[in-house]
Amino acid sequence: MIPKLKKGSPRPPQPQPGPRSYTQGRASKAEVTIKRGNEKGNPITATEFSSQIVPQPFLDPSIMERRIAAEKQWAADKEKIEKQTAMSSQP
Repeated sequence: MIPKLKKGSPRPPQPQPGPRSYTQGRASKAEVTIKRGNEKGNPITATEFSSQIVPQPFLDPSIMERRIAAEKQWAADKEKIEKQTAMSSQP
């Protein structure tokens, strides 16, 4: 069914339905929003990813070094305590 044309001046467009959120209004179809960084002015650093490079785990190597050092320290402390208890238990 073809709508009939009416004579007269053009009417304004029909209003869009209300926003679905109480905190943020509905964006129009032609609205474009650009955000630049955060409010404090700190720049956002971009990280570039390439599918051609060899994948690597997301692990900081210094974490492993610290864990190894902590393990060695714990083993040394444990051995020291065992020696002290062995010395004190002897008559």
